[in-house]
Amino acid sequence: MDYEITEPGVYYHDPLLPDTAITWQYCAVEVNKQLPNIPYELLAKLYIPLETENAETKSSSSLSSFFEKLEDEALRMTGNSDRSINTRGNSKWRPAGRIRVWDNIISGYAPVEGVEVKARRWFTTHKGTTNSQGYYSCDGTFKRDANYSIDWDRHNFSIRSGTVGQASYNGPKKDGDWNLDIKGDKSQYYAQIFRAAHHYYYKDIAGLRRPPENEFLKPQMKIAAIYEENGSNGNCLAWRRTLGILSWIKIYNPQHNSQEIYGTVIHELSHASHWDMDHWNYNHTEEKVIESWARGVQWSLTSMVYSDYHPKYFGNYTGIVEDMIDGVEGYDQVSGYTILQIENSIKGQNHWDSWKDNILNKYNNETENNLSDLFSYWQ
Repeated sequence: MDYEITEPGVYYHDPLLPDTAITWQYCAVEVNKQLPNIPYELLAKLYIPLETENAETKSSSSLSSFFEKLEDEALRMTGNSDRSINTRGNSKWRPAGRIRVWDNIISGYAPVEGVEVKARRWFTTHKGTTNSQGYYSCDGTFKRDANYSIDWDRHNFSIRSGTVGQASYNGPKKDGDWNLDIKGDKSQYYAQIFRAAHHYYYKDIAGLRRPPENEFLKPQMKIAAIYEENGSNGNCLAWRRTLGILSWIKIYNPQHNSQEIYGTVIHELSHASHWDMDHWNYNHTEEKVIESWARGVQWSLTSMVYSDYHPKYFGNYTGIVEDMIDGVEGYDQVSGYTILQIENSIKGQNHWDSWKDNILNKYNNETENNLSDLFSYWQ
């Protein structure tokens, strides 16, 4: 349970097992816990005093000290004492640090906000969530070193490594701060996808509806990070959400730059939000309406992070939403609508012209006389 991972990374597979076999997972459970109907083996009955147990929970401070010495001796006998002794002597330390990811648009490291960092020693796990600058501080202390790790998920969404496994990062076993700058390979890809998903679920989105949230009978949003090139940047299929087993959204092309990946995640999550807003109509809506709306949300939210961002517009992926807001792309005779007004007007509409008519009926705008020409331009 406390085995030291000497090479940090995203994935471990037991080298004694074939590649197609699932690696055994190890955990500690409470006494008499009812386990699910899966194969398992009880390896040992364990008792290790928790780091938080002290004189307040023991009959005396001397008893607490005795348990610490007992653990020290057990570690010495098993050849683990050197890794266990921290540089702070007998004082406690709080896991903390900073998580950032390489952003090739700004040519520097960007903070990863909202990621939960875990520090674990034996059966005690303390957690901390990164702030807008990427800093975190965990909710407890240790006397000895602890294993750091990250699972790329939050309550409402989870990034998967491919189509099934949880995307994660195995950090070091140490005492003191863990500062991680992620650059290259899958971890950078996971972190970029996480940033965009966290934005749509937890940050400012100009009043728009969130994507489907994790609630009773509504499973967590699974986003598959497919580490391969593909002709499509991503897709979103509502039927894959069934029972929360499959990944509703798939993201491809890790070779793309940071803002392109960010925009793709926003685009696919906007499809999920559109579907959640109006199930029946979404399933009977013209592709041009669906994709144009998603392209508009992609531009609106991604440009909050990358101010010069403009997605490509072609075919059914039109720039009509951006045009209605600021009149920059394509046809400059309409402006002043808000992204929230456009979202409200698309609800219940499944045709290009009915979307336009609903906007005209619901909102007054100084440029509305040019709206029909705008829709014709992009049609």
